[in-house]
Amino acid sequence: MIGPSGLTQRLAVELAALNESQREAAIYPASLVVRAGPGSGKTRTLVAKAAYALESVIPGRRGLAAITYTRHAAQEIARRLDVLDVNARDRLVAGTLHSWCLRCIIRPFGPLVGVTPPGPGDVIDDKSDEWTALLQQCLDDETVGAIAGYAKVEVGRIRRRMAAGSKEDDRDPLVRAALKMERRMRDRHRYDFDLMVSESLALLRRNPRVTQLLAARFPLLIVDEYQDLGPVLHQLVVHLRDHGGVEVAAFGDPDQTIMGFTGADPTFLIELASRPDFFDTTLNINYRCGSAIITASHATVDGDRAHQADPLRADPGVVELISVQGAIAEHAAMTISKIDELAASDVEQHHIAVLYPSKGPLLDALVDAFDASIFEYVHENDQRLPDGDLVDFVRSCGARAIAGPQPIGYPDIDRASAVPTIGQLVVSYRALHESAGLPVPRRRFATRLISTALRTVSPDMDLAGWVKPLDAEIGITDIAASSPLQRDRDAIALLQNAAVRNRLTVGDVAGALRTGKVTLTTYHAAKGREWDYVILPGLIDGVMPKRRWNKATGIFVPAPAHEVEQSRRAFYVGLTRAKRAAILIEGDHWLSPWGAPNRYGVSPFSHSVRMRLGLGP
Repeated sequence: MIGPSGLTQRLAVELAALNESQREAAIYPASLVVRAGPGSGKTRTLVAKAAYALESVIPGRRGLAAITYTRHAAQEIARRLDVLDVNARDRLVAGTLHSWCLRCIIRPFGPLVGVTPPGPGDVIDDKSDEWTALLQQCLDDETVGAIAGYAKVEVGRIRRRMAAGSKEDDRDPLVRAALKMERRMRDRHRYDFDLMVSESLALLRRNPRVTQLLAARFPLLIVDEYQDLGPVLHQLVVHLRDHGGVEVAAFGDPDQTIMGFTGADPTFLIELASRPDFFDTTLNINYRCGSAIITASHATVDGDRAHQADPLRADPGVVELISVQGAIAEHAAMTISKIDELAASDVEQHHIAVLYPSKGPLLDALVDAFDASIFEYVHENDQRLPDGDLVDFVRSCGARAIAGPQPIGYPDIDRASAVPTIGQLVVSYRALHESAGLPVPRRRFATRLISTALRTVSPDMDLAGWVKPLDAEIGITDIAASSPLQRDRDAIALLQNAAVRNRLTVGDVAGALRTGKVTLTTYHAAKGREWDYVILPGLIDGVMPKRRWNKATGIFVPAPAHEVEQSRRAFYVGLTRAKRAAILIEGDHWLSPWGAPNRYGVSPFSHSVRMRLGLGP
């Protein structure tokens, strides 16, 4: 239904409902940077921007590209546009940076300029044996004396800097190893995600005509989480703006830069905002957190912030700090005790999240405590399952099949965890075909195919027994066989092997079915999401942030400043996921692997919160 000014009625209502800053960003006619603090309605504003552009600005035969940090965020943009009755269909390409580069640059334009796109299985990632072996060979050739698993982060940073134009010192053996790694991948016609992006940038720089053709297709480029997408993305954006005339809408928050280990840097967003051809605006109203949580979060950032609570919200929220006398196991026990307390107050468990920084003793203790408790939980980093788009698609199909024909799923669970609709599965199914270079089925046919395949099943049904007929009906292994991603080619076989080995049911892997379950996930994976109650255990100096063992001194020493800064930003992100209460569990010691107590005191992050809230040391 068309509303005023030629907009759909739902879009017109949505624009009217935005606050002044959000509306200004949504309809601004040129390039802009939107600095969006936690809970400020960033995704809502971004979608309104995309919807308004598609309806009123971009000609009908042209479209826009939306680059997101995760594929789930891309799917959410498409879903919300559909809710606004905006027909994005073939005019929107939303996806991660590397998938966009493959689908929109390398595959369509590469053959025209002498660049051969990756074929089936040609894309390897840094978790594969082939990629690891190749890097180890390059390190050994340059006598670096490092193990690939430990050197890959620094080699990745070097490669991204070089791709963005930085001059690296080739006397450094790590630099030479990085250069050799790229040459050997090209010689073997292998791509990894970094090479896919750097090759796209190089292709555009070498071929002005390709830049113009890409700009003609996408006169608007929207980038989400700009601060975390790194130097090559920044150079790609600058190139398209300066040489293609593409308008750019960059959304992000320097305070939430949590991917520094990949080369992400908040200065890229700040640099863009300082350009005279960009409008710089800020979203400061935090609709998620109460004022107490916002005040606590400001204790962990440098300088003052203008973030304010929703003026229509009466309650300030709760920040609870709990001191634990014991070590990590006691933190896990206290976590379960708090969940028990919340459950006794009729809090539904899917409104609770427990966040941890990384794998290690804290996660092990939490898993043991959950397994011994009465509470069901979803551990998002379940290592039993292979990674990748195909496995995620199968898991989403499982969630939809268990939920039955209801179209919406569970609206009171965070949007990243909602059960996908048939329409969303159709979008993913068609995108998988496109990524594999296969003919893309028509929407009507794909809808009928998936609807027929997803007959309601019991959560207790054997997973391996369910995947086989699903594959027969919608051809998952055919997609896998043609996928350029090596991990996807083996994914279904690995999934079925894991199902048999671990005796998994459909319910075990249907990760979107979270009703009645606590979420256990990392600070990083919690970004962009929200829960009523967030519990942060393990706030001990040496756990959050980590300390490093120093052989020379025989003690654990503070991590380098840049690593502590990354931990600080991760803590800021975790704290601001809470809508109603943030529960911080702190202690003064943890145990070494050999059982010795390490007493470095409470985490400096929780200490800062105590000071800001006037709770004393």
